[in-house]
Amino acid sequence: MQKWIDTRGGSSPYSQGQVTPLRLQGPGSLWSLVLAGGHGERLREYTEQRFGAYRPKQYCAFMGKRSMIQHTWRRAKALCLPHQVVTVMDQSHWGYVRTQLIQESLGRVVWQPDNRGTGPGVFLPLSYIRTHDPHATVVLWPSDHFIFPVEPMIQVVHDAVAFVQEHPHRMVLLTVPPQSRDQDYGWVIPGARVSHPGGVQVREVRRFVEKPDGSQLEDIALSGGQWNTLVLIANVQTLWEAGRQCIPEVVMPLEDHAGGIGTSSEHQRLLHLYRTMPTRNFSSDLLSLIPQQLHMMDLTEVYWSDWGRPERIQETIACMRRRELCGVANEAVGRVWTKSRQNETVQEECTVVMG
Repeated sequence: MQKWIDTRGGSSPYSQGQVTPLRLQGPGSLWSLVLAGGHGERLREYTEQRFGAYRPKQYCAFMGKRSMIQHTWRRAKALCLPHQVVTVMDQSHWGYVRTQLIQESLGRVVWQPDNRGTGPGVFLPLSYIRTHDPHATVVLWPSDHFIFPVEPMIQVVHDAVAFVQEHPHRMVLLTVPPQSRDQDYGWVIPGARVSHPGGVQVREVRRFVEKPDGSQLEDIALSGGQWNTLVLIANVQTLWEAGRQCIPEVVMPLEDHAGGIGTSSEHQRLLHLYRTMPTRNFSSDLLSLIPQQLHMMDLTEVYWSDWGRPERIQETIACMRRRELCGVANEAVGRVWTKSRQNETVQEECTVVMG
């Protein structure tokens, strides 16, 4: 029987020193991969001031009672069985997240020995999913984004999953209309529309530009550029092949490491591998190089924000407190707020959906 072992540098079910069986999956199951390995350095001063001590932003509850990663887990579990939610974390984060992990009922954590950027941050946990379900469809979830309301987004992800399962050699990025000409985002320039049954709007990607300079933004905006949310839906093997093509120095050592998954040497092998693991960015070192393999689907009636800067968090909280969702149609806002559950305040509803 296949097992994942708690190695504190490999994979675990949360309780240390325990070996637990992994359920065998049917062919082509749907998995969620939650990205939570960053240290949140740009928000260090803000979190220290707000909470009295530093902690990575994904473990912070900026509004309500749940942290950003807990909201991300809820979105992931809306799509997948709990044991098919895989989270990558830095092993130095154990003290911040231990209590939150105990409160949740979901899949496995892959502990990375060190943060080497989103390239290894994606492909390390992907190597575990690929080992146990080589035909899986995977949804990538950043853990530092605010999304409201959640339901329309989940529906778009369902549509994207159906598209990818029908066309396993294609990958789909979710995008949102830009609210400014911010250079700090990845920008996706749409191409031709792709016919797909059911009225789902899918477009090819003409270009992907990560954090463009000012001279590029005008042309990008005039070309209908959208913000990249980094929510990606892909067949595990298709994404792995893209990694081989673009960042083989990351993917090939992880491919060798996969042979030791579930063995007593897993932890030591991973530590050794990370001594020479290069730092790579998933967007600039991979996505920007393969626009021909990407498709895009737009998120509408959803307010999305990447909480990478303090001012974005403050802006979002101010909007929510005014019961306004910046950039979302007034009709949609009305529907969102009138759907509050009985005996729940607006604040509690925000707590349910905040991510």
